Amino acid sequence: MRSRNRGFEVFSLSAIDLFASAMGAFIVISIILMPDYQKEVRSQGDLEFLEQLRGKTQAELNETELGRESLLEALKAAQSRQRELESQEDVISSELQSLLAQKQARNDQPPPPPPEPEEMEDEIPSKEVSFRFLGLKTKKTRILFLVDMNKFLSEHESLVRDTVLRAIDSLQPGYQFGILGFQQLDSGPRYFRWPEGDGLARVSSSSRSKAIRFLNGLAGEFRGSSSLLDAFDQSFDIPADAVILISDGLPNPEFNENLSPSRLVRNITLANTRNREIHTVTLGDYFKYQGTVEFMEALARANSGSFLALAK
Repeated sequence: MRSRNRGFEVFSLSAIDLFASAMGAFIVISIILMPDYQKEVRSQGDLEFLEQLRGKTQAELNETELGRESLLEALKAAQSRQRELESQEDVISSELQSLLAQKQARNDQPPPPPPEPEEMEDEIPSKEVSFRFLGLKTKKTRILFLVDMNKFLSEHESLVRDTVLRAIDSLQPGYQFGILGFQQLDSGPRYFRWPEGDGLARVSSSSRSKAIRFLNGLAGEFRGSSSLLDAFDQSFDIPADAVILISDGLPNPEFNENLSPSRLVRNITLANTRNREIHTVTLGDYFKYQGTVEFMEALARANSGSFLALAK
């Protein structure tokens, strides 16, 4: 009996089939899992993008917060300024109401009784006359010349003296007049009075001569600055019905409670409780300073007076 020849193979058909099945299963699983892998890769990219977007958003939020704080600060500053303006408006309104009430009270007061006849050095004209000096005119008979003697008028001493002398020469018999020079020195206010005391002098040849000597004696005395507030306080103590201010019209705020020209006019007007006429005469280089004319005109207008400007 012949024996069979047996060969040995490395892989049998069964092994090959097994390997093929395993490979197929791997491929199938890979195909199934491929979308998930792609999703994971895309998700990773999306996360990085979102992280960048979050950083930019946070930066913008920080900037927005700073901007909001700046806006809040600006709003608070604007509100504070508004309150200040409203407070100033209330003060000005109150002062204006006080001024109007003062004016109304003056208008409501009955006219003063006529002065009793007095013995005069010169004969009084029987008919009513009025004082006229260039552009100034008043029916008041008791007149005070309030003369500014600050250092800026020193170069106009002769003009100041001649102006007062011409005004005195225009006074009619029966009038009364006085002169009050004023200046502000480092040591305090200084005044030059004629006649001495707080009275007035009757118009006569003698009083004119004395007034001329007094004015001539003021030469070389112009110095310092001027305080119109103090000067008018002094003039209001003198029994004059009309005050003629002779000045360069440049009051120093340092010696006038740091008031602006408009507020200075208002304060002087409020202090004028007897409703005296205030006339103003501007001397010197007034055309160089616009505020000079405006201040002097406003002061005269607010006190029933008139304004005059004289150059060299």
